[in-house]
Amino acid sequence: MVATVLRLKYTTVRHQLAREWWRALLLIGGAVWSLSLVPAVFWASRQLLEESPDVRADILVVVAAIVIAGWIAVPLMVTGLEDTLDPGRFATFGVSARQIAPGLTLAAFLTLPALFFTAALVVLALSWRDEGAATLAVGLAGALLTVAVMVLGARVAVAWAARAVNDRRTRGVLLIAVGLAVAVLGSVAWLALRDGLDSALEYEGQTLIEWLGRTPVGAGMAATEAASYGRWWPVAWRLGMMAATAVILAVAWRDSIAHALVHPVHRGGGRRRVADAVLASAADDGRGGAWWPAWLRADGPTRAVRSRLLVSWATDARYLVAASGVLALPVIFFAIAMPILDLDTRWAFVAPVILAASIGWGRHNDIAYDHTALWLDLVSGRLGRQIMMGRAQATLVWAAPACALAAIGILAWSGRWDAAPGLMGATLGTLGATLGVAAVASVLLPYRAPAPGENPFGAEVGSLGASLGSQLLSSAATLVVLPLVTVPMVLSLTVHAGWGWVSLVTGLVVGAGFLWGGVRLAGVLYDARSGRLLARIS
Repeated sequence: MVATVLRLKYTTVRHQLAREWWRALLLIGGAVWSLSLVPAVFWASRQLLEESPDVRADILVVVAAIVIAGWIAVPLMVTGLEDTLDPGRFATFGVSARQIAPGLTLAAFLTLPALFFTAALVVLALSWRDEGAATLAVGLAGALLTVAVMVLGARVAVAWAARAVNDRRTRGVLLIAVGLAVAVLGSVAWLALRDGLDSALEYEGQTLIEWLGRTPVGAGMAATEAASYGRWWPVAWRLGMMAATAVILAVAWRDSIAHALVHPVHRGGGRRRVADAVLASAADDGRGGAWWPAWLRADGPTRAVRSRLLVSWATDARYLVAASGVLALPVIFFAIAMPILDLDTRWAFVAPVILAASIGWGRHNDIAYDHTALWLDLVSGRLGRQIMMGRAQATLVWAAPACALAAIGILAWSGRWDAAPGLMGATLGTLGATLGVAAVASVLLPYRAPAPGENPFGAEVGSLGASLGSQLLSSAATLVVLPLVTVPMVLSLTVHAGWGWVSLVTGLVVGAGFLWGGVRLAGVLYDARSGRLLARIS
């Protein structure tokens, strides 16, 4: 069965490469990039050879921690886990987890990223070759066990996170836990780095490295230092802990495969609704709902789309993950980049702008995420403008208050209330402008996304290269637009406070203009490209 699963995987990849040329280009680019890093890896191994055993072990522990954290965090927050053989696709074949788990596990280790990081860690472990054959053997064993924890940990993290966010009973608890974790980690990072990077590395950093060396994250790399000094008991329990962790993760991965085989995609909320929010909104009075603000009142089709998307933002795991993911970049900038670079407190004003830009840019694939309703929208008539406006309004309902609260939080933290007009203008202007750009990008550059109920952290088969291309182009367009709404705020902080009012007016006018113009252009493109949209993302 292992050979069958692997043959199926590579047959699928071969057909994808023959059908979609950009996948071959992406594969070649990834291979070239990996090969270009080989000299750097060998150079790093050579440099480590000249360090003392304790310094070498500390550096390798840090490398292992960064690699494992990246393998877990990147699929959850950025790209998704490219899974040519999704376990759920075997549900109709009547096979058991015991039959296909070995093949799926081996396939996970034979991806291009896994092979590259395996080779890199093995080369770095060769820096112990002058310490004797026994020490080198421990180093190689620790590197391979680190790879096992890395790959299996990524699979389990994605599988468990998907199960948690798709279960309405645990979803709320998970999102609260993620929010608390971000707040706690951000606070800890700020406290550790507030005295400068050198101080953090000398005190908190060294303590953290020592503790990482006693956990499955860095124990494989830390074991070699003990071997170089002839302390074999620390070697035994560290490698034993790594092996036990790998076994536990393998069992958890097999359990996740078994769960996927017997639990079909669940697209409902788990209970019968008393009222339909979308139909109720569409049947509302001609004013678009008396309780809505005037700027959100609209015609029937716009209200219906807006209500449908509001339900998705409140209940759909994919949208909830997207809403949570936008917190990462501003928190990293505020809690880590600012203290490390010892930036002036005025740089904190960038964090709300980054949050607004992340929210707006993230909607560049809005149509694909809502692709299950695409056919209904298309057969309802040429309603592109109303459909795109409803999508934008649904995002603004929660994004505008979130960005405003972030700006108020930064103002309270810095005590610079005099800068409120400039910051509010730049933040809200960025949100509107990026939403307008994203509306056009979602029509021009769509790519397939997981369907409702599927793994929200998965990259749809055949869509990884298209998603990277779309993200790069929409990012470039966003970077071109941002100076129009952020330069006045920068001038208010560096030249004269009076520029703050210019920033407020400019941000609101430019943001609203880009939003209105982007939505209208996206609506025209939506009507013109409706057939191609249906073919590309359904």
